[in-house]
Amino acid sequence: MKRTNPAVSTAAGAGWAWYAVGILLLAYIFSIMDRQILTLLVGPIQASLGVNDTQIGLLHGFTFAAFYAVMGLPIARMIDRGNRPAIIATGIALWSLATAASGLATDFWHLVAARTGVAVGEAVLIPGAVSLLADLFAPERRGRAMGILGTGGPVGAGLGLLAGGLLLGLFTVAPPVVPLLGALEPWQATFIAVGLPGVAIGLLMLIVPEPRRAGAARGAQAPGVPLSATIDFLKGNARTFTAVMLGTGSLFLAVYGWTGWAPTYFVRELGWTYPQVGKLLGVILTVAGPVGALGGAWLADRGRKRGVATANLRVGMLSCVGMAVASTGMVHGGGEAASVVFLALGAVFSFTVIGVGTVIIQETAPAPMRGQIAALYTAVLNIVGAGLGPVAVGVLTDYVIGDASAIGTAIVATCVTASLAGLLLFRLGFASYAATRAAAENWRAPAPVPVPNEPAASAVPGAVAAAH
Repeated sequence: MKRTNPAVSTAAGAGWAWYAVGILLLAYIFSIMDRQILTLLVGPIQASLGVNDTQIGLLHGFTFAAFYAVMGLPIARMIDRGNRPAIIATGIALWSLATAASGLATDFWHLVAARTGVAVGEAVLIPGAVSLLADLFAPERRGRAMGILGTGGPVGAGLGLLAGGLLLGLFTVAPPVVPLLGALEPWQATFIAVGLPGVAIGLLMLIVPEPRRAGAARGAQAPGVPLSATIDFLKGNARTFTAVMLGTGSLFLAVYGWTGWAPTYFVRELGWTYPQVGKLLGVILTVAGPVGALGGAWLADRGRKRGVATANLRVGMLSCVGMAVASTGMVHGGGEAASVVFLALGAVFSFTVIGVGTVIIQETAPAPMRGQIAALYTAVLNIVGAGLGPVAVGVLTDYVIGDASAIGTAIVATCVTASLAGLLLFRLGFASYAATRAAAENWRAPAPVPVPNEPAASAVPGAVAAAH
């Protein structure tokens, strides 16, 4: 008999569940657009503010990732206990306004402050989506929902570059003049134009029902568990979570190193312009990226249906191999046409693990602590991936190779090394993954410790409930 999720039937309904997927997908697209647009504006920002490759790497990577990670746990605690649609809506509005504020920057530190706001706002989205959609969909339907959500990554990256290239070209031809602000540089106007529309998405998110309200009406306990219980579960399943989080983090180090500098490679070594490469990469990511996201989800679902417990990890390993091959081919493929072909291949493998990774967390984390574990997962991805990937490439060009025109060599060195590490880490999790899934399914919150000197509260049935 086909199972149903009571949250869908009683709290929201299937229509509201898919509405939530749609709004979260739209929010994810804009979050990646707001994050990705910086890669297209490297040249104009460097010319305007006088920053080097390492500073751009810090701005694009580590600064963003550090604040994303710091805010992740307190936000996750809110997600595991509070009104998730309202929390997600607040995060969407914050990162959208912060992206627009990037267009008002007049020095490097202004950009750092604005990117910090983007990081804090975006730290809400993935933990909130993982937790909310797990309650809105039955287990057998979560893979499809998360796979669709995962397409927001490549679509957002593609549209961000495509729209960014078009806007940058438009504003270069006709620099805008804004009341009270005066004339804006093209890169400043591009930030503002990309950031502000996201505020409307936050308002649409407020309409999504919170399924916990129905649970509370039926007398269910308030969600959330002590942090100590989450830590104990992570310790008891350390091998699995090390493989999943560090393996995905290493993969994303390669991905962010590649996406953060691929446009600059085409400009410095192949002689393209930023608007040209923005349009090309935008189209490639918009088309090839969803193929990767949906293809990865399909491969994982097929493997699980055939009884392969480690299907998700195997997709991660495939992604690592693909990124190593694609980055190497882009630089050493033997010509401009080959670079474009391998660029498209990299777009596919950059996103094959997007939906799969969130399904892993839904499978391996007990329901009451999904928000916290999802926050830790995204924090590791951002510190290791977004934090180190762009910086590693920038440091190699500035201080190791010492030649800005050798950006391709730095990209290949970073991507191949990180992909190999990810491959080995994913393989590490094979032995323990099935046991962790079983532990998550069977997990029960520890019984409360009796309060000393209050025997009546524990001896009389219903006394504790009546006291509240």
